[in-house]
Amino acid sequence: MDIEFEDDELIGALAAIVNRMADEAELSDKDRAMLKRWRASKLKLGTDDFNEFVTKANEDFARTMQRRERSQIRRPDWVGL
Repeated sequence: MDIEFEDDELIGALAAIVNRMADEAELSDKDRAMLKRWRASKLKLGTDDFNEFVTKANEDFARTMQRRERSQIRRPDWVGL
């Protein structure tokens, strides 16, 4: 199975994760604004930082999927129930 995330999918996922972390950490308005500026400056479409982020995210996802496929082959579903 070959799955790759699109740029806009990763921007949305990262925004959701950062926003949730900010909510749970109960950041002040000043800190929340600083975090939003960081995210906006580092993760713009077409920048080197963003392209590197997309590449690494897709590589990590592919590696995780390969590991899961291997472990399913070695271990039957009923083991451990």
